[in-house]
Amino acid sequence: MSVVRLVAGCKVNLGLCVTGRRPDGYHELDSLFWPLPEPCDILELHPRQQGGLKVVCPTEGIDPTHNTLTRTWTAFAEATGQVSSQPPGLVVHLLKGIPHGAGLGGGSSDAAALLRWLNAQLPNPLPGEDLARLAVRIGADTPFFLQDSPCIVQGIGEVLTPVSPQFSDLWLTLVCPDIHISTPWAFQELDRLAPHAALPPPENSLTKPASGANGNSLSGAGVVEGMHNDLEEAVFPRYPRLAEIKGQLLHHGAIAAVMSGSGSSMLGLFSNAAAAGEACSTLGKAHGRAWCLPLACTGM
Repeated sequence: MSVVRLVAGCKVNLGLCVTGRRPDGYHELDSLFWPLPEPCDILELHPRQQGGLKVVCPTEGIDPTHNTLTRTWTAFAEATGQVSSQPPGLVVHLLKGIPHGAGLGGGSSDAAALLRWLNAQLPNPLPGEDLARLAVRIGADTPFFLQDSPCIVQGIGEVLTPVSPQFSDLWLTLVCPDIHISTPWAFQELDRLAPHAALPPPENSLTKPASGANGNSLSGAGVVEGMHNDLEEAVFPRYPRLAEIKGQLLHHGAIAAVMSGSGSSMLGLFSNAAAAGEACSTLGKAHGRAWCLPLACTGM
C-alpha cells in the first residue's frame, strides 16, 4: 500500500446534561454533538512489514504504545477474527491539530477515522451497526465520529439521533487555552459536588427538538436556549480562567457561551460574523488558539 492520509475533525458540545450515573461508573448524558472540520488531526498511515500498529506522535502526553489508536487496531482485529493476518501492519504518524484534553473528542475522532479505513480494507466490511457497537468499546464518543452530522447523543454515547439544523446565520468562535482537563476527573468532581443522579433535562432543552414532517430539526433559537453544560459547575472552580473566557465571549457579543464537553475549550455563538471574527482574533491572542466558523459548517 502507498501512504494514506486521513483527516479527523472534531466536535463541540452545544449543551450537555448529565442525567445519571450507571453502576459501572459510566455517566448517562443528554447532549448535542456538533461536528466541525477544524481544528483537525492528520493520520498518515505507512505500511509495516512486521505487523501490528505503531504510533508516532510528537505531542507530549501521547503514549506511543497504549493509546486510542492502538486500542482501535487491537479491537478491530479481535472483532473480525483476523489477529494474525489482518488488519495490516501500520505505522501511524499522528499530527495533532486538535488540542489534547480540550473536550473536542480528538482521540475518539482519530479512532473512528482509523476504524473506517480498516473496515474498508476488508473484502466483506462490517455492517454499520456492528461497526458502531465496536466503536463504543473503544470510546464513548467514537460512535458519533462514524457519522458526519449533528446528533443528539444519549446513554454513554451510543444512542445517536441525527438532527437537521434549520438555520444558517450563526457563527461559532472556539477558544482553546493551554489547559489540559482530565475527563474522568471532571465527572468525579461533579459526583462529589452532586452525589445523587441529576434530574432529566427540561422539556425545552435543545436535546428535545421538535419533530416535524422532515424529522428532528433544530432552530438557532433552540440551540441558544439549550446552551448549558452541567460540568462547568465542577470544572470552573478549579480552572477559573475558563469562566473568564466565557465572560469575555459574552462581552464580545456572543448570544450564548458554554464549555465544550469536560473542557477546556470554550465556545460562543454569534449572530454577527464580524463580531465572531473579532472575538476570535482578540481571545486567540490572549489565550493561545481560537477558530471562527459558520455554525452551518457541520461536516468533518
